[in-house]
Amino acid sequence: MFNKIKGNYKDKKKKIKGRYEERKKQSDRKVLSYEDVPLDDYEQEKTDLSPKAKKRIVLGICAVLLAGLTVLAFSNRDKLSWDNLSVWWNYDVLGNAGKGYPVNIVGSEVEARNFSVNQGRVAYASDTSFISLNSSGSEVANVQLRFSMPVMKSADNKFLTYGIGEKSYQIHDYDKNLFSGDADGIIYTGDIASNGVYCLVSEGNGFFSQLCAYDKNNNRVFKYSFSEFYITSVALNSDGTRCVACGMTSDNGAVKTGIYVLDFKQEKPVSQYSIPDDAVMDCKYIGGNRSVFIGEKSAYVITDGKEDFKTVSYNDKLLVNYCFSTAENSFVLALSKSGDGRSCTLVRYNNSGDETLTVDNPYGAESLSVFKGTIAVLDGNNIYSYNSEGKLVFTGDAGTGARTMIMTADNKAYVLSINQIRLIDLDRYSPEASGDSA
Repeated sequence: MFNKIKGNYKDKKKKIKGRYEERKKQSDRKVLSYEDVPLDDYEQEKTDLSPKAKKRIVLGICAVLLAGLTVLAFSNRDKLSWDNLSVWWNYDVLGNAGKGYPVNIVGSEVEARNFSVNQGRVAYASDTSFISLNSSGSEVANVQLRFSMPVMKSADNKFLTYGIGEKSYQIHDYDKNLFSGDADGIIYTGDIASNGVYCLVSEGNGFFSQLCAYDKNNNRVFKYSFSEFYITSVALNSDGTRCVACGMTSDNGAVKTGIYVLDFKQEKPVSQYSIPDDAVMDCKYIGGNRSVFIGEKSAYVITDGKEDFKTVSYNDKLLVNYCFSTAENSFVLALSKSGDGRSCTLVRYNNSGDETLTVDNPYGAESLSVFKGTIAVLDGNNIYSYNSEGKLVFTGDAGTGARTMIMTADNKAYVLSINQIRLIDLDRYSPEASGDSA
C-alpha cells in the first residue's frame, strides 16, 4: 500500500515538474515591446534613420534657414547693395585692424551735423578732411576737403560734402573720393541718396534759387529754378527719383515758407504748398512718399501729390531738438516749456503725424537719437535712454566735451566730443545696476 501511494506521488511529481519545465521553456522567449517587436529591433528602428528620413530632415532644416534668411534679407533689402556688402566684407570682416574706440578726430573741429554712423561704421567731415572708420576704429578713408566750412550729407555708404558760401563740392563713398566738382553758383544746400544720386541748390542766375539733380555718374538729369523762395533745405527720396525742397521769403514783413515736391521726370512740381508765419528749417523723407518738415512753431507732414498736409503744433512750447528715423518711418520732437530748454518732453510721431509715444524727460536734449523703439538724449556729458514704453532704462557717462551722439543699438551709442569719437556701452550704467530710478 505504501509503495502504491509512493508511486502515485512520484507520478504526480513528474506531472507537476513537466508542467513547470514546459512553462519555463515558454518563458525563455524574447521579451516583446508593446508593438510585439523585440526590444533590440525596436531600439534599432528608432535610432538608425533611413537615408530618406535623414534627407527629409536636412531638407526641412535648410528650408527653415532659407525662410529665415529670406525674411532677414527682405527686411534689410535697402541695405543689401553690392557696395554695402563689399564694405562689410573688406572692412568689417577682413579689415578689423583698429585698436578700438575712443579715436582722436583728424582736424581741429567737427560740427555735429557732419557726423554719421551707419552699421557701426563712422564717417565725419572736419575742417580739413573727410574721414571714415571701420567698426574697430581703424581709419579707412582720409580725403582732404577743398573748403573751410564744410557741410556733410550722408545716405548709407554715400556722402556729399560742400562748402558754405562756395561753389565746390565732393562726392565720397566709404573708402575714397569719387568726384570733385563745382556748381553753377554758391551752394545753399544739397542732399544725396544711397544709390549715388545727388542734388544741389545754388544761386539762381536771375532766380531766387536753382536746383540741379545728378545721377551717380555726375550727369545732370534735372533742373528747376525757384522764382518765389530762397531754398534752405532739400531732401531726396530713397531711390533718388524725387525730392522735396523748402524755402522762405518775406510777406508784408512776416516770414512765409514755400514747399515743393519735385519729380525728376516732370518739368512742373508734383505739388506746391505755402505756410504763412512759420520758418521751416529742415526736411526729410521718412518712408515711401511722405516727408516731414521742421518749423519754428510746428512740424508738417506731407504726402506727395496730396493737396492737404498735416500740421503738428508745438503748442507754444520751445523746440529744443528733433530727430528723424527713416528706419522706423517716424520722427521725434523734444519740446520744452522753459526758455532754457530744460525738462524736455519727448514726443514720437509716425509718418502720418500721429503721436505714438510721449516721454516726460526731466533732462535737456542737446542731442537726440532714435534706435527702433529706443529714444536717447544727451544732456551735458550724460546720456539718458528710454524704451518703447517711455521708461528710463539706461544712463551713461558720455565723457567730457560731448557734442552729439548716435544710437546704434538699444544699449550702444557713438559720441562725438570736441576731440574724440567714443563708443559708449550703456549696459554698464543701467538704473537697475546703479540703484537709481526714473
